[in-house]
Amino acid sequence: MQQTNPISPRRVPLAVAGSRRIERCYAMLGKGGGELPLRSARIELVLVDDARDVWNVLGFRAEPARFASDAVDRDGGWRVLGWRMADGTRPLGDYDVVDPDLAQLEQLPCPDPLPGFAPSHDGGSIDPV
Repeated sequence: MQQTNPISPRRVPLAVAGSRRIERCYAMLGKGGGELPLRSARIELVLVDDARDVWNVLGFRAEPARFASDAVDRDGGWRVLGWRMADGTRPLGDYDVVDPDLAQLEQLPCPDPLPGFAPSHDGGSIDPV
């Protein structure tokens, strides 16, 4: 019989066969959380909010487990669902397939704004591919 750790959060799949919408990226609760891009590398952040809206913005890794973008503010309610390299390379191989509706928001980091920047909601957005 397998014992479960009551302190450890229950792991939810990143996506399921019936997922209606998906994002392809290095998920923070998948490949992208274990291996991070080089500090200051230009990346595309895949953000999700409480309403499960998805927003792609340019950003970079600021600290060991922190991401920054000039498109967001700290109180905007956005969380980092995952990331992609801005130049299109895939240093970790194939992307994770992620359903934003299954995202465990409480376990995802908030992006940091750049100091002294007043974000506009579409200032750093990228059209989805």
